Amino acid sequence: MIDEIINKITPYIERSYFNRFFNWFIRKLDLQDKAEKLDKKKNKGKHPIQPRKGDIYLIEFGQNIGKELSNTHMGIIVQASSNNVASHTVLVVPISSSPKLYPTHERIQKEDIKTGKLDKLPSKAKGDQLTCIDKARMLYKIGSVTDDFMQRLEKRIMKNLDIKISKKEEKQEKKETPSEEVKTDKK
Repeated sequence: MIDEIINKITPYIERSYFNRFFNWFIRKLDLQDKAEKLDKKKNKGKHPIQPRKGDIYLIEFGQNIGKELSNTHMGIIVQASSNNVASHTVLVVPISSSPKLYPTHERIQKEDIKTGKLDKLPSKAKGDQLTCIDKARMLYKIGSVTDDFMQRLEKRIMKNLDIKISKKEEKQEKKETPSEEVKTDKK
């Protein structure tokens, strides 16, 4: 079996990203072990990790393809808390400290943090990178955001998914988002 594996990977060893992906493969095996251990710890159908909507966690996103988010980043739980009791997975929006804002990003200011703290403020929640992760990828809780921030982030996600909101809500959103803060992609 080892010879077969060596024969399969030999043509790829010289590629610049080989080591990064190989190390991720080893880390992924560890996360799979963690997921299986967490599954065995379920008690009466309840998962041992039960994050709440608005919680901020440090998350291992792993090594992904192209421009997909990779490595370890903070992320905000956007899935309803009631769905996090039994589920093995959770919906998250990653956080970035990059200053460039797009219409689907929501700026995070100091007043948006309910508990804990972020190292870099302002930061942003990248509503365009909504993703589902296994709870084994969640390393530890950092804090949580305010309910007001979650409402603003939900609007950004809805906009990205082209989910229509009422005209009244749309007008309110325009009042809350000064045009000089939001930049659009010009390609």
